[in-house]
Amino acid sequence: MDRRRFLAVSGLGSITVMGTTGLTAAPAQAVPAAGDATSRSQRITAGFLSLGVSAFGRVTSLVDLRSGTDHLAAGTSVPLVSVVADGRHEVPAEMKVSPRDRRVLVFSGEKVTIEVKVVGFPTHTTLEVVGLTAAQGVDVQTLLWGPLPTKLARTIGETAGVVTDGEFLLGVRPLNDKTVGGWPNEHLAYGFGPDLVWNPYGLQTGAKDEWLASNIAAKTTWGSVLRAATYDYSRVRVRQRTNGYAIPLGPLPAPDGRIVGSKIALFGSAPDLALTVLSHIAKEHGQAYPTLDGQWQKAAQRTSQSHFWIHDLNATNVTAASRYARQAGVRNIYAISGDGPWASHGHYRFNSAFGGSDAAAAQLVATAAKENTEVGVHTLSDFIDAHDPYVKAPADPRLALGASVELTRPLGSSDTTLYVDDDGPLGPGVDGQRLRIGDEFLTYGTVTKVSDGEWQVSGLARAQWGSSAQPCPAGTRAARLIQNGYGGAIGGLPIIDEIAARLATAYNDTGVRATSYDGLESAGYNGWGGYGFARLVNGVYRQLDSKEFITECSNLASNTWDAQSRASWGEIGVTDYAQLLRSNTFYRANYLPGMMGQQGFSGNDSLQTIEVTMARAASLDAGVNFETSVQSLDSGANTAALLQAVGTWESARGAGAFTLDQKKQLGAADQHWHLSEVTPQQEWSLQQVDASGQPIGEPQQVKAPTPGFTTPEPPDAKAGVLYAFKVTSSTPRTVRYEITSGRLPVGLDLNKDTGGITGVPTTMGTSKFTVTARNGGSVADAAITYKVTTRP
Repeated sequence: MDRRRFLAVSGLGSITVMGTTGLTAAPAQAVPAAGDATSRSQRITAGFLSLGVSAFGRVTSLVDLRSGTDHLAAGTSVPLVSVVADGRHEVPAEMKVSPRDRRVLVFSGEKVTIEVKVVGFPTHTTLEVVGLTAAQGVDVQTLLWGPLPTKLARTIGETAGVVTDGEFLLGVRPLNDKTVGGWPNEHLAYGFGPDLVWNPYGLQTGAKDEWLASNIAAKTTWGSVLRAATYDYSRVRVRQRTNGYAIPLGPLPAPDGRIVGSKIALFGSAPDLALTVLSHIAKEHGQAYPTLDGQWQKAAQRTSQSHFWIHDLNATNVTAASRYARQAGVRNIYAISGDGPWASHGHYRFNSAFGGSDAAAAQLVATAAKENTEVGVHTLSDFIDAHDPYVKAPADPRLALGASVELTRPLGSSDTTLYVDDDGPLGPGVDGQRLRIGDEFLTYGTVTKVSDGEWQVSGLARAQWGSSAQPCPAGTRAARLIQNGYGGAIGGLPIIDEIAARLATAYNDTGVRATSYDGLESAGYNGWGGYGFARLVNGVYRQLDSKEFITECSNLASNTWDAQSRASWGEIGVTDYAQLLRSNTFYRANYLPGMMGQQGFSGNDSLQTIEVTMARAASLDAGVNFETSVQSLDSGANTAALLQAVGTWESARGAGAFTLDQKKQLGAADQHWHLSEVTPQQEWSLQQVDASGQPIGEPQQVKAPTPGFTTPEPPDAKAGVLYAFKVTSSTPRTVRYEITSGRLPVGLDLNKDTGGITGVPTTMGTSKFTVTARNGGSVADAAITYKVTTRP
């Protein structure tokens, strides 16, 4: 295996276990003649990680401070940060501490100097580009973080940005929209590109496409990498897709259009404390922090709740739909059919089913609320329907475009052939074969070279989407329009911003509390990749009045992970159980709740059909999006029994009543099960049955756990050294942890959402405290008293 994509550097600074985070000088080391002899290697401590950086700016170690184990992949030498300038990779030749601010590392290369501010927090450390200078005339187009090459490969959380071997977890999180997880397609040669394992989980959504998956963590043939990047869009940039298609983008104003401000969080943790660290990062640095019943969604059992996706939901049947959902123990109904509740995708005005206005839709939501049911709506993200006002003449100039060509001959208003100076912009690489010339949309067929510098484009269909055919002189520019998967258009960034503002307004004004960004790829297909994802998803979140909001998506990006509640991938008739298992493996690796995708639900289904789905959902602790209609439930012969079955299984799953062994049995693809209620919310009877529904063997008891704790006694602490311990409730119904008497050692904090106790104790002595698990009122709260001694 060839890992010589980075220059080698000799020497390794010694590592001393430190209890504080941030920037710490390491002993001077012998270095080659190149560089300043007074330069010193450094350590960046981040939680339980110590990252060594040589005097040349190279990562020399990734050490677990608890064990002293170095997790840096053997045979690799990478810069902590580098740039692409004038189309070439520039790696720093020297790293020093700034004389003006000891928290700033200065990485100097031949033409570019990067200043990175390192700020330590108890569980993590941030790295932010605070300065970037280049020699006169040098164009810096991209900043690259890492990639950090590690041996950790047991679990790869591609989107959450974590990798682990089961003993130690290493993570990197982007901290703003422009810091995009992943590695730019144009620069894969600088980031172990040949060693990357694409789509290791075998996801349906995991095609090798940089606009689809902006993943900060990636599996390699020898371990894993963690990486992020920020583009400079202060001028027009030409980005290349994986297939080589070039898309011009920008310019963007500061600060988003500049590299300065690119920022990541870095941390090392015990695997069971990772969610606590991710919570701290999100809260400390203003990331999205959606909640349910006041609890952070990443830790809340309710995030995996099932929804009823109702194809015919409208103002006249919303009460009936709500009552059906509540009979099944489901709190959410969701408008899905066709355009969802929208007159069109793009401007997102409510259609007649929702009353045609925000005010009427708010009445529908209020009607559902009377039945204790919340309403969600489906969207197609940045898809622009062909009948949406963005497309109608005069069409919006901000629709997403690919590259353009120039007409080499005049085009008459009735011509069905045109001539252009280039064929590249008209080739494969984006959806559709559609051009925009002024306000006219037209489609084309074949492209044939007729001479040097001229190509014939034939098979034109003029005046598409209600536009008018107009004559054009030679020299007119014709731009390739980027289509969406349904033949409509896609919006550029300004339209994405307008869509985000419109959706947030709709949700705020109506009380809608759930959505899905279906077709989210559209926000990246326009060339902006993960940055486009963030402008839509994070843009909506920031404008929501209520953060008690569930967000689904067709795809994920690392810089939208905080705002996205869950993914539920799987289509009726398309996705088999094996694929659902692969998807749920991915969800677990990325701290997302289990979900079963879309499952059909008819009032005429058999009880066994539904119980097969529910047994599999219970085995994965996964929610289900039931696709149904009020009409089907109204007319179905088995509706009442099916709704009762869903409610029975959901109540047992929500209570955490199934044992690990029972979950394993329920996941067997060739077995059938029936669950009946014995005591509401407390006890159930699980019976295996054959294909005809006849019992096999004796029933098993399924019982909700007694509220309490499964945590051992916490270890003692050491003054000045990072402490980490997780309190674990016995029931998933816990929505909050609190200190209800006594106090933690000075310097430690309890995370109310996850139960993690972390911090750096500062005062010696013994502290006694009581932790109470608040269980949401459905079961009794529980309390436990601990004692922790802080020693010197």
